[in-house]
Amino acid sequence: MSVKTELAYLRDTYAFKTSSSSDDDVSTVLDVLKTTKINEDDDDERWYSYGYEIVLDRTIAYPAGGGQPSDVGTISIDTNTRRWMFDFEEVRMDKETKQVLHRGTFRRRRNEEEENDDDVFDVDEMKGKPCSIEIDENVRMAHAKMHTAGHLLDVAVALIPGLEKLVATKGSHGVADAYVEYKGNARTFSGIEDDDEKLIRLINEHLEKLIEQNDVVKAEYLAYEDAKRACGGSLPSYVSPDAEESPRVVTVAGCGCPCGGTHVKSSKELKRVTAVGFRVKKGQTRIRYEVDI
Repeated sequence: MSVKTELAYLRDTYAFKTSSSSDDDVSTVLDVLKTTKINEDDDDERWYSYGYEIVLDRTIAYPAGGGQPSDVGTISIDTNTRRWMFDFEEVRMDKETKQVLHRGTFRRRRNEEEENDDDVFDVDEMKGKPCSIEIDENVRMAHAKMHTAGHLLDVAVALIPGLEKLVATKGSHGVADAYVEYKGNARTFSGIEDDDEKLIRLINEHLEKLIEQNDVVKAEYLAYEDAKRACGGSLPSYVSPDAEESPRVVTVAGCGCPCGGTHVKSSKELKRVTAVGFRVKKGQTRIRYEVDI
């Protein structure tokens, strides 16, 4: 049975760096997998012509999921021959093995020792070695703000009479294209059929007030029944009462929701969240939003 990756990012959004020398902080390389050529037209078959995926037993890097993009960063691995620097631009979770894979490329050294790298590059030597991770702080915090803002949007929408009947079904929390999609027609439920600008204005007024409240954002593991209560009396079907791990509930402005994403510490960190438009199609309402990062 494969070893699951410990998801250290769930404990601390603000952990941007780990050390390979600290027992409490160390990650270990489980596997290094060759993927595809960086340039398909390149005939060079040496190691630096390929991309790789590194599997760790523990990571602070968030894998893409739940509408939140992945972290990017660097893994440093010390072998008997040299320190290898690996830049990853994508992180993903293998749903079957529960392992996190960091996808990217190894750096080549730009000095007189570069030619020796061909002789010493050995993925088997990297396996089992301790490593350190450093993620891009700006990317992490941008994604955390966008994700928390999506939860805050849910709260603001539900404060408008009639819109509490909308049910959030999915979201996208990337900086370039952020939205939350709900089951139900916002125009019909609110009774505001012919004035979309008014509906957006009401949402933004609630968002502004919620941010000013500066509520603490909580992320905690709760027993199933406690999680139900924290989430308004019910949980989505994908949260099983028989699951091995207790549900992780993120509470924003007093409203809980099962979530495995990274979040800021308080609503005030968001500064400004703005609903910028919405559409209704086939009984679904999609509300787009922006955040001052």
